[in-house]
Amino acid sequence: MSKTRRLRERLPAGSALASGLVIAVLVGISGFNFSRLVEMRQEFQKDALYVVLWPVTQAQYQVARLADRLAPPEPDVSADAQKTLAARQLDVAVSSLSQLLEGHFRQVLANYGYLDKVRGHYTNFARLAAEDLGRPGREAESRIRDYARVAGADLRDLANRIVLESNAYVKDLRTRYLQMLIETAVAFLCLLLASVFFTVNFLRSVNENKRTRQRLIEQEELADLVINNVTSQGIVIFDQNLTCLLFNPGMETLLGLRAADVTGTDIRERVPLFRKPSLDIMLQAAIGGTHSVIEDEGLSPTGQDRLLEIHSYPLRTAGRRLGIAFVLDMSQHWKARRQAERQNVDLENQVKQRTVALQQAERRLIAAIETAPEGFAAFDAGGHGRGLPDALVGEQKVPAGGEQLTLSDFVDRLIPMGSTDLPLAQVDSPFAGIATDLQLTGDTWAHLSVTRADGGTIFMRLTDITQHKRASNALVSALDRERETTGAYRNFVSMVSHQFRTPLAILDSSAQRLLRQTGAVTPQDLSLRIRRMRGAISRLTHLVDSVLNAARLDEGQIEVQPAICNLVDLVEEHCERQRELTPHASIALRADAPNVQAYCDGLLIEQVIVNLLSNAVKYSGEHPRIDVRVWSDGSRAYCCVADRGVGIPADEVPRIFDRFYRARTAVGIAGTGIGLNFAQKIMQLHGGTIDVRSDVALGSAFTFDLPVRQADLDTKAA
Repeated sequence: MSKTRRLRERLPAGSALASGLVIAVLVGISGFNFSRLVEMRQEFQKDALYVVLWPVTQAQYQVARLADRLAPPEPDVSADAQKTLAARQLDVAVSSLSQLLEGHFRQVLANYGYLDKVRGHYTNFARLAAEDLGRPGREAESRIRDYARVAGADLRDLANRIVLESNAYVKDLRTRYLQMLIETAVAFLCLLLASVFFTVNFLRSVNENKRTRQRLIEQEELADLVINNVTSQGIVIFDQNLTCLLFNPGMETLLGLRAADVTGTDIRERVPLFRKPSLDIMLQAAIGGTHSVIEDEGLSPTGQDRLLEIHSYPLRTAGRRLGIAFVLDMSQHWKARRQAERQNVDLENQVKQRTVALQQAERRLIAAIETAPEGFAAFDAGGHGRGLPDALVGEQKVPAGGEQLTLSDFVDRLIPMGSTDLPLAQVDSPFAGIATDLQLTGDTWAHLSVTRADGGTIFMRLTDITQHKRASNALVSALDRERETTGAYRNFVSMVSHQFRTPLAILDSSAQRLLRQTGAVTPQDLSLRIRRMRGAISRLTHLVDSVLNAARLDEGQIEVQPAICNLVDLVEEHCERQRELTPHASIALRADAPNVQAYCDGLLIEQVIVNLLSNAVKYSGEHPRIDVRVWSDGSRAYCCVADRGVGIPADEVPRIFDRFYRARTAVGIAGTGIGLNFAQKIMQLHGGTIDVRSDVALGSAFTFDLPVRQADLDTKAA
């Protein structure tokens, strides 16, 4: 439990790590944008094109001044002085052009396609400075002046292109700078919002995890309290290596081991019980996800015989594959079951002894009948009787005297019309012998023995076996009742051990809880426990009443006291009671008339209605929908209770009214199998019937009918 608690306490760390990671990413993005913004600002400030523009304009300026110096001199300037100034200005122009052909300026001129022009101007000016300017006359000066104007025009065009592109570059740079500034502001805003969001979320997560951790601690403490206070059964939790993680006090009591010696070790090493191969396989199956149940017979720590019932279940928690086993001491139930089995064996032996005794008595009875006075007749090969004394069989007198009877006449007198196809009825038909029992009248039986001797003579012996037949039928009925009693006893023991155990366990658990919490029980908890105890007591009472009613019905202690009643009122009253008992059920009653008369015992019919309604609700799942209809048809009144529950398999419908019989679809639902049998017996006492129509998973409909008047009951009984 402490490891799980530490894991729960680490939950906020993951949330904080995620928040910090997101904030770090946003800070990185903002820093990157800011650095780009600074670089763009610096690039904007230094503007390389404007750096190139200055020497270009200077070169243009110097070339233009050179052209001005070579213009016709002013009157107050001498020719020599002007020539000296022109030579000096030419040197300055050549120097400016040479500067453009160096370093970064050279690359810019190449990019703009002016490198060759500027180089040509430089070469020409250098040549002119060495040759033409030293020549006398105005022709050389004029040629230099014209060439200077051409070079100036080229440099002016280059400067204009640089200015235009520089303006476009600055505009683009300013746009990108503004965009980057906006992106940086948005990034900072997102960073601020994300910081606020994650801070709030982190604080909420911390508070929520504190509350969750507190709830987990409370649940763990409550689970520890429940597990450690359960002393009626042992509980052990183990991991996939079969290492014991929990060993409750119940296990200590059952196995005589201390939890401190077992916890944290291989459960098979410390607990001898789990060393058995079958239990080892069961624990491995629980880790694999399979539920198992095993009964283990052995000795208790005090050396007494006992039976342990072990249930293993898979357990998944925090991504771990665990297993849990519940160990229950079933010694008392086991001893009671063994005693019941011994009693069953003794009872079966008694039944066998009685059967043998009855068979011996039957043989003695047959021998006595065969030796007693009996009728005898003989017929010749032609079928004519001879030596026919009077044969007395019960109340049936077969006269002979002087009357000559043929074989056919004799057979016609003794054998019912349905049996005249016996071989002896045809004289010529071959047969070795006949021995059969004949029912002469309603309850008069005779044993007919016919043999054919050599020569074709037929000897016939007729023995009165009426008493023997009655005794034999009585023996068969007694044997059937004995077998039914034995089967009923077995079913009853099984039913009591299963059905009575659940409500008793509820009563015991509620009583123990109230006993442990004396003085600290809230009124709501006390009311809930009392309702559960009353529900369990009601269930026990219903089970006992069902068994007692079946016993009284078998002993003939139930008398029918019919009277005229309104079947609609009777059914409606119990529908309302059932709604109070099961408010989650929807019960709809439909009657063809407000008053449907029936001649019946109202108290007994109430039990039939209650049984059908409770069964319909019980076998209809979590949201039962029950339809009840009451109507009459001539001399009979009818009631039908239909549900939409689990239904009854078609092959089990004929046996559904047998006592203690329960359909396959009723597995896992409490019941005794007595109610429908009791309802059928009540309807038979009223001269009525109860029928069922059912389909699996679609529901069942039970319909019973009653007479409307006493005359109808008498007519039905007749």
